[in-house]
Amino acid sequence: MTRSLLGPALAPLLGLLLGPTAVSAQFAHYWGDHFGNESLLLNGAVIGSVTDAGAVFYNPARLLHQEAPSFVASARLYEWTEIRVKDGLGDGRNLEQVRFGGAPGFIVGTFTLPFLDGHQFAYGVLTRHRANVRFNLREERRDRFIPSLPGTDTFVGFANVENRYDDDWVGLSWAWEAGRNVSLGASLFYYDRSFGRTLSVDLRAIGEDLDAAGLELERIYSTRDRGVVAKLGLAWRGGAWSAGVSATTPYAPLSSSASLRYETFGFGLADADGAPVDNVLESSVQSDLPMTWRTPWSFGAGVGFAAGNWHFHLAAEYYLQVPEHVLLESSDAVFGQSTGDPIEFTVLEKRKRVLNGGLGLRYRATSGLSAFASVVSNRSSAPDDATGLFALESVTSHTNQQMSFVLVGGGLSIRTRWADLTVGATWQGSREPVRRLFALPEVPVEDPQELATLKLDEWRLLLGFSVPFVDERLGGLGNLGGE
Repeated sequence: MTRSLLGPALAPLLGLLLGPTAVSAQFAHYWGDHFGNESLLLNGAVIGSVTDAGAVFYNPARLLHQEAPSFVASARLYEWTEIRVKDGLGDGRNLEQVRFGGAPGFIVGTFTLPFLDGHQFAYGVLTRHRANVRFNLREERRDRFIPSLPGTDTFVGFANVENRYDDDWVGLSWAWEAGRNVSLGASLFYYDRSFGRTLSVDLRAIGEDLDAAGLELERIYSTRDRGVVAKLGLAWRGGAWSAGVSATTPYAPLSSSASLRYETFGFGLADADGAPVDNVLESSVQSDLPMTWRTPWSFGAGVGFAAGNWHFHLAAEYYLQVPEHVLLESSDAVFGQSTGDPIEFTVLEKRKRVLNGGLGLRYRATSGLSAFASVVSNRSSAPDDATGLFALESVTSHTNQQMSFVLVGGGLSIRTRWADLTVGATWQGSREPVRRLFALPEVPVEDPQELATLKLDEWRLLLGFSVPFVDERLGGLGNLGGE
């Protein structure tokens, strides 16, 4: 019923939502966030060669292979993000969001137990994902804009689109020296994950005879689940070479729920032929809905090679497909008001196979100073047939951002007697043409050559530190951290 309300006069404003809705930050990506001070500058291309606290995430078996075992490691990240849809609102009219603030971080500490020789342990608190993309739009004009209103009408429209994603992990890691140059490891994390998506539209118009027309829409849903996820690792090293493989299990939820708000209120509107349509009121607020959000198995592999002062890192990770399933759907048992058909709303989730890979480089200038550089891929897992929330269909796709990214990183590691410092930056971005479906004040564009340019730039500035075990610096006089 809702689609019948959106005649050609109202479609242009709703079409403005195409740009921001298509941009969902990194919700469809797996390699956007990295952990470990040096591993972050190498953009995670360290599955077989990680040498810092990032081992708890990339390959826990490598906890035994850290160059300077640390008592605690952490980092402060600052993120500058610009999302721009050039010509997204028409020729010369751009849609833009610029944001600066804190970025996902981590705290990792290592320890041993004196009665377990050959074993290494660690605890970790990781912000696996944290993102918020929000656009607010306003359009006002006096024009022949609403077909159901005679003459020139006065029109005001508002729109708000927001996507929010948080995913925090806390857990323990273990590594064991299984044989000469071979180690096994595992990490078990408890996760707390939430996601929220909002689409809100308010269109109002008054004609010359003071007749009015309007359309208010809200499609809001949120999810939250808690559970466990595991990382498994195998590592080998010999001479100048190192290698390793890893596996990540799907999330295993212990509790999950979802909520939904669905509102439609339309009056004084016309259909695509200009004929009046019935006024409509749909309203339903639902909570504690069942929710199933599946994630894939993934398998990674990597190698490292040292040649003089140079150290090369190469890694790749393959994510399996997530078959289509219902993430959440409205419940017939929940009371709702409707002047027409029953309220139906379903969110589907599906992800395609993804292979990410990259190369990292380290140059040891002196015993205390090293430089890093890296480039990796961060491909989208969104299916090609995804339906965004802006389409206002009764069935929508949860994962729909199809743009893939390239990540580049670089920086310096400075080792002192009492602390290791890391400074650097990473950049993630992409440029991609998107079809400009609508452009005010024109009618819907039919020519597929009418394109806008979707541009994303994301810079992260890193200031990290790790504190080595005290006895490493005092020649065995201290025993902080269990060593």
